[in-house]
Amino acid sequence: MSARKVVVVGPAHPAKGGTAVHTTQLAHHLRGAGERVRLVSWSRQYPAALYPGEPLVPGGEPEVPEFVPTVRALAWDAPAGWVRAGRRCADADLVVLTHVVPLQVPALLGVLAGLRSARSSARTVVVAHNVLPHEPRPGDALLVRRLLASVDGVLVHSEEQARLARDHGARHVVVADLPPHLPGGEPLAGPAGSRVPRDGGVRLLSLGVVRGYKGVDVLLEALRRVHLEGFDARLTVAGELWGRAGQRVRELAAAPGLRGRVTLREGYVPAAELPRLLAEHDALVLPYRSGTASQNALLAFAHGLPVVATRTGSFPAQVRDGVDGLLVEPGDADALAAALLRLRDGGLQALREGVRAPDLETPWDAYLAALDAAAEPGAAAAPPGGRLLEVAKRGAELALWARVGVQRRAGERLAARRLGLPPAHRPVPSGVPRTGVLQDRAEVADAVAQARRLRLPAHPDAPKNWDALGAVAAVLTLADDGSRSARVLDAGSARYSPVLPWLRLYGFGGERGALAGINLEFGATVHRDGVEFRHGDVTDTGLPAGSLDAVTCMSVVEHGVPVPAFLAEAARVLRPGGVLVLSTDYDADPPDTTGVTAYGAPVRIFSPDDVRGFVRAAEAVGLELVGELTDEVLAHPERPVHWARTGLDYTFVLLTFRRR
Repeated sequence: MSARKVVVVGPAHPAKGGTAVHTTQLAHHLRGAGERVRLVSWSRQYPAALYPGEPLVPGGEPEVPEFVPTVRALAWDAPAGWVRAGRRCADADLVVLTHVVPLQVPALLGVLAGLRSARSSARTVVVAHNVLPHEPRPGDALLVRRLLASVDGVLVHSEEQARLARDHGARHVVVADLPPHLPGGEPLAGPAGSRVPRDGGVRLLSLGVVRGYKGVDVLLEALRRVHLEGFDARLTVAGELWGRAGQRVRELAAAPGLRGRVTLREGYVPAAELPRLLAEHDALVLPYRSGTASQNALLAFAHGLPVVATRTGSFPAQVRDGVDGLLVEPGDADALAAALLRLRDGGLQALREGVRAPDLETPWDAYLAALDAAAEPGAAAAPPGGRLLEVAKRGAELALWARVGVQRRAGERLAARRLGLPPAHRPVPSGVPRTGVLQDRAEVADAVAQARRLRLPAHPDAPKNWDALGAVAAVLTLADDGSRSARVLDAGSARYSPVLPWLRLYGFGGERGALAGINLEFGATVHRDGVEFRHGDVTDTGLPAGSLDAVTCMSVVEHGVPVPAFLAEAARVLRPGGVLVLSTDYDADPPDTTGVTAYGAPVRIFSPDDVRGFVRAAEAVGLELVGELTDEVLAHPERPVHWARTGLDYTFVLLTFRRR
């Protein structure tokens, strides 16, 4: 399969700000995924009269590495260039249009008109950072409706924005978390590092353009109140101060009670200055009245700062209340003041100890998958745990199996060229032990990178790629003779889980029923590219004895499965020499899960003693462990798995057994 031609249309250097950084990083990550990418950007984005700040990066230094090639073919005042740019994209397979403000919509519509006039067959997706601006003007809704109704799909960064997109003409909307795209260099102090020394009390930072919806005036009122309580807190407001909101901040900062306690660092903060600025402060405060998706919380965590934020936009998903930050209701100065007072008496230090450096790479895999889903008609998605969870699963399933079918039928010519191997061949996944424990976040990143290197569609929940690679490697090396004829059952499967699609890409599943997944949640039997998914009980499959070469069971047994009954059934259906590969939630010192439930059952995280008991139960039914289970094997320096739904941190254990 040849690489797709992808054109990304959006702001890039020398334009400043998060959207320009995101567009550039998107182009880089698409190229890293094997696509042939061009970036079409702007030479002039706005009329000077309508943009109160300086539109370009001060000093001219890029905030992230520039993407090559970047063509700056768009200007707000050159309509002929809009259509011409679209015609020049006509050979693309996918055109991604970055929507920032309605003022730029006519230019994007011009690009689409150019594509149509050239009879292009390109799929078109709008990445909408804000469907409507925070401070809308007359005519904005009409322009946005026209744009969203003119493309194949729309990618947004929150469920609220998805509803807004549908209300404004979008027919097919996919939701994905905004992936990290942080400007600036390496932090001067990490989560455990020291701050830049400075006299005075707690040093708070407000970062970014000051506009009404950012709520900096609420922060200043809260700061005045904490000073009345005798708390010595100092604030730096770093960013451009726009319009009436900026003037209001100047007035409040100079008022009695705050004079001398607030520093206004007016002007855009270049990326190169961010590490020093963040290191000079103790906490970042994000007092937004409203919001969509922001990178500022992740930026703070990357530099070791806890965050005080409001419950709006992406902050509730990014900030762990009471662990690495504090969350309050938006627009409430009393609640914000109370949160700031919690930074006294060791509160700040406790939050700082909870800060973890964010994973800046693996979230992009889920984001690129969501972009693919947005380009595919009929696939819809929503964030896990949202009200459209079932739609999310359906969207992930359709996008995954569409990709598998295309890759398999095309013979993986691209992968063959990259790896120097015959078209139908992939190397066996490596690096994951047959029996072992996921050690740290580095192993998670390695697993995601290996999946992408092997052209295996990565699971959006990054740690799940680790045990899936181990399961596939075990089937390839222990349960198959090289003919790809092994019969494999994925017990407790989901139709968007990676093991069966990956085995299909390795050439398994030519015979009906050779690859199958069962789950009590399934209704009618469904077939996906030669794989059968049907209703079934992992403790009573109904399959003939000795009929399978391998059984996989990934992250299932912790959800209330009767372990002895499952092991007995797996041993019964496996042929002699057949392989059982399973993973489950594990921790060398499990956190307390008393009263915690999920999927209708108490949450269980296996301990070392639990795992040893598991192995003894397997031996009793004729399943011998492949590998050793020593104290050293069961140890792990990190807890690289975080289950946001429960707030728990732990890891995975992978166990492989052979049927005697």
